[in-house]
Amino acid sequence: MALKMAVCDDDQTMLSVISSQLNEIFVEKGIQANIELFSEGKSLLECHKKAPFQVVFLDISMPDIDGFQAAAELKTCNREIVIIFVTSKEELVYESFDYQPFHFIRKQNSECLKAQLLHVVEKLEEYKKSFGKISIILPYGTVQEIEVSKIVVVQSEKNYLEYELAGEESLRVRESLNAAEEKLKGYDFIRISSRTLVNLSYVGRIREKEGAVILKDGYSYSLSRNYKKIVVSAYMKYLRSKK
Repeated sequence: MALKMAVCDDDQTMLSVISSQLNEIFVEKGIQANIELFSEGKSLLECHKKAPFQVVFLDISMPDIDGFQAAAELKTCNREIVIIFVTSKEELVYESFDYQPFHFIRKQNSECLKAQLLHVVEKLEEYKKSFGKISIILPYGTVQEIEVSKIVVVQSEKNYLEYELAGEESLRVRESLNAAEEKLKGYDFIRISSRTLVNLSYVGRIREKEGAVILKDGYSYSLSRNYKKIVVSAYMKYLRSKK
């Protein structure tokens, strides 16, 4: 699912620079995102009320509605919205903390700005992994949201999937493993066999010769020969990212 984002800045040049650099970063990282541009806070708020944004890059100093006012109203519509303040006035950094921003970006030259945007996008990726949710359809059409961070393993059995959740009972749904894999794309999941997906954050070690993935709680899952190289590579990359 594409990330629904907005960039709001009354400076047309800065608006163009931020949006183009974000698009470049998303293409480089393979992230799907829809970015809408606004030059005033009023238009941003009107659109947000109709279809809430998930992430907003927000200039603080604007003539109609300043960034702080806009942030307060944005959070009224969606308390989980991620707000990144953008400004050239460093003295506003501390004042911005009252609005619980996700991050703060200083307007600088193009090269420095892209470095800051890249840092924010990387933080957003980690944030998504920590607080992301997916929807699954239970029997009788009931839809339930589950936190991705709680999913330990997803296993298929014929036309059903078993979502094994940390500290909770597992959930059985009628769904394909391919569909689950697509929903969990972008999170730290890896397919270890034709019927099993594992959350790398729960993996303790991999026994390549024995063909086993050992979880931190000691439980073991079979690692198919065809997936060994991919799984080992993904796990090592995951471990390096956590250093």
